[in-house]
Amino acid sequence: MLFALVAATSPLALASVLAVLTSGRGRINGLAFAIAFVAGQAVCFLLAFSLGVAASPDRHTRHPVLQGLFVMALGGALIAAAVYFRTRSREPRPSLINGRAESLKARLSSLNLWTALGTGLVLGFGGPKRIGITILVAATIETAGAGNASSVTLAILYIALATALVWVPVSLYVVFGRRAAEWLTDGQHRVAAHKEELTFWPSAVLGVALVVDGLVQLLT
Repeated sequence: MLFALVAATSPLALASVLAVLTSGRGRINGLAFAIAFVAGQAVCFLLAFSLGVAASPDRHTRHPVLQGLFVMALGGALIAAAVYFRTRSREPRPSLINGRAESLKARLSSLNLWTALGTGLVLGFGGPKRIGITILVAATIETAGAGNASSVTLAILYIALATALVWVPVSLYVVFGRRAAEWLTDGQHRVAAHKEELTFWPSAVLGVALVVDGLVQLLT
């Protein structure tokens, strides 16, 4: 759930889905975008999991020292990234950020059905942060030695939570229509007002948790 929370906390995801829902054919384009987004995340996870299984044919062979060092390194990287983004967010760069956001919103607001599918698939597959976290989640599940049913359940849970900022707003829009769009606009404003916290705290908390977990592995 912590991994999924970090992957899901992307203000860009909410802004993107809101732009798609206000593109003129909100229900159709929104459903296409959400389905493709979830599918892109699922493809990324399946690819990472398959590569992990292929790289370690004996999944019960454990290397606790290497695993502990890797987990600690990843946790330290997340903490460093959280501090870096918090520092950068305090620097005045309004013209660049607003220009990119408005440009993306303008492109998404004119989507047709097929473009919505393609865009959702690409965004769902993810950028460096989402891909990195997905690889770590897949590796964690693969090395845990859980049964097939448990692995599938954990994978579905991660994919559902990591894409919640897309499929939940689309579901609300399908049911409530323009009223949901107003709610989403208000939500986007709240997210924008707390963007720094949403970026910093999930990464920092997960980073600390990974460092502690790595230390426990090394000590035991």
